[in-house]
Amino acid sequence: METEQELTPADIASVDAGYWAVLNDIKLQAGIFSFKDHEYQIEPMCEDVRRTCDMKATQGGFTEIRVFKTLHGLIYKRLPQGALYLFPTNDDVQEFSKARFQPLISSNRNAIGQFVKSTDTASLKRVNDAFLYLRGARLSQVVEGEHKESTKLRSIPVDEVTFDEYDLMEEDVAEKARGRMGHSKVKGEHYLSNPTIPDYGIDKIFQKSDQRHWFRKCSCGEFTCAELSFPECVKIRKNGTGYIGCNKCGKELGITPGEWVAAKPDNAAYMVGRRWSQLTSVFNDPAEILEDYINPPQGNLGDVVRLRLGLPYIAAEDRLRMSDVFGCCGNEMEYATHKGPCAMGVDVGKIKHVIIGLKTGSDQYQVVKTAQLSSWGDIHDLAKKFNVRSAVIDIRPYEDAARQFQSQESYKIFLCEYKENMPQGTLYNQNTGVVSVARTEIFDATHRLVTVPGQLTLPRVSPSMKEFAKQLCATAKVLETNKKTKLSVYRYKKLGEEHFRNALNYFYLAACTGRIATVNKHKKKTGKCKNDYARV
Repeated sequence: METEQELTPADIASVDAGYWAVLNDIKLQAGIFSFKDHEYQIEPMCEDVRRTCDMKATQGGFTEIRVFKTLHGLIYKRLPQGALYLFPTNDDVQEFSKARFQPLISSNRNAIGQFVKSTDTASLKRVNDAFLYLRGARLSQVVEGEHKESTKLRSIPVDEVTFDEYDLMEEDVAEKARGRMGHSKVKGEHYLSNPTIPDYGIDKIFQKSDQRHWFRKCSCGEFTCAELSFPECVKIRKNGTGYIGCNKCGKELGITPGEWVAAKPDNAAYMVGRRWSQLTSVFNDPAEILEDYINPPQGNLGDVVRLRLGLPYIAAEDRLRMSDVFGCCGNEMEYATHKGPCAMGVDVGKIKHVIIGLKTGSDQYQVVKTAQLSSWGDIHDLAKKFNVRSAVIDIRPYEDAARQFQSQESYKIFLCEYKENMPQGTLYNQNTGVVSVARTEIFDATHRLVTVPGQLTLPRVSPSMKEFAKQLCATAKVLETNKKTKLSVYRYKKLGEEHFRNALNYFYLAACTGRIATVNKHKKKTGKCKNDYARV
């Protein structure tokens, strides 16, 4: 008869990173690792989950959790092909390796150091028979003025990828990094970041997860989540300090007893996600967080929401809303044909997104047709139906086909290329047929076109208009700061499919470059539109 064998502490430590860290008294810079006052860390440290997502405020200890779990997996050979830990830049790799990884090795010789066979480089560590790759998430680099694809993510077979500060990485880096796990049985994916803007980066990932929040249990039996109940849950003592009060009885609650509760438990099989804020921290006074929320330091509410509350934030003036777009809709349906002359904007891809319209006043425009077409021939036929006399078309990704179309049409066509670092202005090159435009400037222009009353008239609300509006709202303006130069610039980030937004940009340029219809209430006339941009 078989008897059950009792597990030893070493057995448990081999499968439980949290137990391993406590058993070995792992030394951190701030002292010995402990779950005391960090009870919310127990579940993420001890679980074995393929995909995780942590949308967090600062100083929650989630980076340490991922480092521990990665090292634990390598030490106990649960990641035999190795692990890839990604940071936004190579400078971040160097700083992390020197400030966190190396001290962790030197302070824990028995638990960690003895398994690390090579520590001579900041970006590559051998742990047992596998490698830990520390990499910056750059897919390209400038070499002699040209962008060259980086080789940093090539030929690296791994079992697990961690994306640290995911919102600061290039958009396509996740797909490239996941490709490094093609022959892995583990295929671990772990995302953590301070959020930036809604529907982007870590927030977009979090929406796919089971969306867990920390709920505190009151003696009255009620569960209260500070993150979901803020600001009403913050109560003020007589001495001015704050605490989290029970939603039902108002009694003061500590962060324990508590537990992670999923808002969408059906998504747990795909990904476990957590949102954490400084409200769930014994080291932060809820009254101070509330004060910063009401009276943001230097008026910067965005940093309070992102870095203290762990939520994405975008100011109303930095992203179009669906209501902004629908506010431009009139009562007329889209036209099937128009005598024009009209202007046309085309965003090029496997599906071509087309906007056709005309100018109705000195700074007023009307869209009469939106379309999604599959071929250049379809664009030709549609342009003929609407008597298009001026067009701007996306130059990439199919430049040869775009140039061929440009050469075959009888009306004036410019091919457009966005410039991120171009000084303000739009430059038309008559010789090459290319218009170069500062990307931020043209997005600003069409943002105003939609938000300033009376500048843009759209067809009535319909299923096609709803898709049009959704894509117009799929970009947001954010302030980016270069860590080295400290210079800050505004850029529009892509949040989803934005083809119609680009097509609107091109239509706007086309309406300012050729002979298109100008209409007033008394009569129709055709004339040259005033060009607000410089030419060469």
